[in-house]
Amino acid sequence: MRDFLRRLYRAILLPAFGALLLVLMWAAVAYQVRQEKITARHEAVLHSQSLARTLAEHTNHLLRQTDHATQLFRLKYEETEGRLRLAEFARKNGLLDSLLPTKLDLPMAILNQEGHVIDSMNGYFDPDMAHTAFFQSHASNPADASLVSTPVVDSRTKKWQIQISRRLNHANGGFAGVILVMMDPAYFVEDYDRLNVDPGGAVMLISRENGMSSARIDDQVIISDSIDFSVAPAGEELLLKRPFDATERIYGYTEMPRFLLMAVVGNPADSALARFERRRGMYYGAAIIASALVLLFIYLLVRQARRLRRSASMIIEAQSMLRAAADASLDAVYMFKACRMRGAQREILDFTIADLNERGAQLMGFRSADIKGKRLIEVLPELHSKGFVEKYRHVLESRQPVEEEFAVDFLPNREVHWLHHQIVPITDGVAVTVRDITSRKETELAVRQNQAELAAVNDASPLGLLRADAAGHCTYVNRTFELITGLTREEALGDAWLRAVHPHDRAVLKAALTHLGVTRAPYQDTLRCVHPDGMIVWVSFKIAAMVVDGKIYGYVGTVDDITHVRKSVMALRESEARLRTIADTLPAMVAYIDAQQVYRFHNVAYEREFNRSGTTVLGRTIRETMGDERYAFLEPYVLRALAGETLTFEEDDNSDATERTYEVVYIPQMDEEGASVIGFHVMRQDITVQKREKQRLLRLSQVDALTGLTNRAGFLQKLHDAMIAARANGSLMAVMYMDIDRFKPVNDTYGHAVGDALLKAFSARLTHTMRASDTIARLGGDEFTIVMERIHRIDDAAALAAKIVAAMQADFDLDGKVVSISTSIGLTYYRDEDLSPAELLNRADTLLYEAKQAGRNTFRAGPAIPQPASNAA
Repeated sequence: MRDFLRRLYRAILLPAFGALLLVLMWAAVAYQVRQEKITARHEAVLHSQSLARTLAEHTNHLLRQTDHATQLFRLKYEETEGRLRLAEFARKNGLLDSLLPTKLDLPMAILNQEGHVIDSMNGYFDPDMAHTAFFQSHASNPADASLVSTPVVDSRTKKWQIQISRRLNHANGGFAGVILVMMDPAYFVEDYDRLNVDPGGAVMLISRENGMSSARIDDQVIISDSIDFSVAPAGEELLLKRPFDATERIYGYTEMPRFLLMAVVGNPADSALARFERRRGMYYGAAIIASALVLLFIYLLVRQARRLRRSASMIIEAQSMLRAAADASLDAVYMFKACRMRGAQREILDFTIADLNERGAQLMGFRSADIKGKRLIEVLPELHSKGFVEKYRHVLESRQPVEEEFAVDFLPNREVHWLHHQIVPITDGVAVTVRDITSRKETELAVRQNQAELAAVNDASPLGLLRADAAGHCTYVNRTFELITGLTREEALGDAWLRAVHPHDRAVLKAALTHLGVTRAPYQDTLRCVHPDGMIVWVSFKIAAMVVDGKIYGYVGTVDDITHVRKSVMALRESEARLRTIADTLPAMVAYIDAQQVYRFHNVAYEREFNRSGTTVLGRTIRETMGDERYAFLEPYVLRALAGETLTFEEDDNSDATERTYEVVYIPQMDEEGASVIGFHVMRQDITVQKREKQRLLRLSQVDALTGLTNRAGFLQKLHDAMIAARANGSLMAVMYMDIDRFKPVNDTYGHAVGDALLKAFSARLTHTMRASDTIARLGGDEFTIVMERIHRIDDAAALAAKIVAAMQADFDLDGKVVSISTSIGLTYYRDEDLSPAELLNRADTLLYEAKQAGRNTFRAGPAIPQPASNAA
């Protein structure tokens, strides 16, 4: 029964785990889909609210402009003592056009103090409105305030209007009547094209006064009094109380309390949540694929578990075979398991002998049964003190096998054992095989001693050769040594060879030889030898110890005559000193940088520049010296110089309080064969003063001295730049070309001083009239130009041209002399035509001529530039 339960447990464990995993995965997918849906609906509500705000801003703007129109009418009505009529107020390019688009044609009426309509246009009005609430309110309230209401004007069609009215007064402040303007709310939802509403979306304006609404769905306009909403608990979405068609929408809204209106925009739920529907399909598809993979994985695990059970029996059999092979091996075989410290670090403290063969136990001086299971510190403590346990630990941690030969003196049976061992990492331990190679090593040692002596003699044979014993006594010198030092072989034996060394160098050489006996590192130096006849020879002296198995058994030295070479080196050093002196006297900063971008030379000027910030240059790379920001600028030039290109460029330095500009020259340095670049030379010269003077002169060349405006050169440069920007951005720009009408008579009558004063006053008034972003220039004489960039509508530029004409009609008071002039303007437009600046200016000049021909004191505008095709979906 117990075996049956064990088999049943093994059979159902993995399938049960797979079923639990699938349940958890599908629950997570369902939760994620639900959260995605909530997020998608929230984003759709925010989108609808954004569109509603856009509609509300447009509506508010037009209604405020209409309110300003009633206020402007009131002012002009009172100035004309009640003679102003609507036809004059609404004439083309008149007062009303300066505030509202001409295409509106708003219904307007003037009521007298009895409430009778005395003038109207663009609509029908009740002849007698004395009984209306707005009329009675204005009649009783002298305040200059507009009243806004949304009356229903046709009960049959439920058509309603937005009504704005304002009180009119007599000159004495008494009530003179009312100006009344009506606006159809359908205009805001039908013609406004800045709302990117999906097909089937609804755009609405709802009156908070009477509940009436005007809506547009695609091309259909709906006027109703039955559309009503409620705000969702979250306070962001607007919920429709009763559907008015079959389309479900997600609504957003914006209140307009000043005009008793609410802007509402709704996008169809199908299009607003389309992206969520696609993502939901992707989630479910991915979950199905993952489920299939989980099932496949569980199936493979079940099969693998069966294979593992079959393999377990095979492993037991293999272990028994391995034991037999280890016992039959000629090498000592050990299996060590790591003993670790408790805690998070799990540091290895020692190793336990998990298994070993009899040969391994005999090498340690024990029987295998006596030491199996014991720790190495208990069996052979020398393995710790001699560093063998540390090697085992290193192999286990690095997982890299180690094989080496070494001598030990702590094993029984012999004074010294030469062993060859191999350490291989296993699971939480190491496997070690050891072979005794003492006999072979003794034979090899004798051979190596002879080879070391022969190699030392052969390496030094082309030079003067010196050989000494372990005590430092000379035993041999060759013929070259005799020629260089002037000593014969008999005179040099023992310590007598030191007599050939110059007395001033002898003490240094003796100290070096003593140090060599300790460090065993070869010694090399430049010494002077003195011949018996007094001749001095410069030599390169090198001596090395002959070491075998860590012991010195002699020395081999070489002597090379470098007298002529040293003379050449000294001449080279003098040349380098002269070159550095010349470089240090140059005012420019000079440096040399190698192929690894490391500074190898610089003059005093270069050092003085970088020592201001405490930066050391030599031996450091360009990035370390200049910093990441400046290196990012210099890197392309450095790479080009290392590619063999000679460069000259300017570099701006903002590293300290003042901004400086350098002219930098990179000159590549080729190798001796001229095949590759091994570095480059740098010359940096401060040109800050020259550059500032050049910029100052450039600015002065582009400013008109009389008016302070941009002159012709500056204007042509600005026009060229503006046309490039308009072509790149697809934006609309305008150019005005104007002159002063009847300027010559003023100049001839009052003199050039008054003429110059008129030009200055004209420039000041022109600057005051235009936008701050517009560029105003004086081309010469009485000719002026204006560049207007990024204008939204052609009407905006035309309105500014009319504004300039009107502004210049006022008299100019020039130091007591009153001058009356006017201006004529040619106005042209540009977006992306293939046109040069001169051609565009010539077009404006032609239009100026047309304005002159039309009687002056006016402007003429070029043909309208077509709107670029929209890419909106």
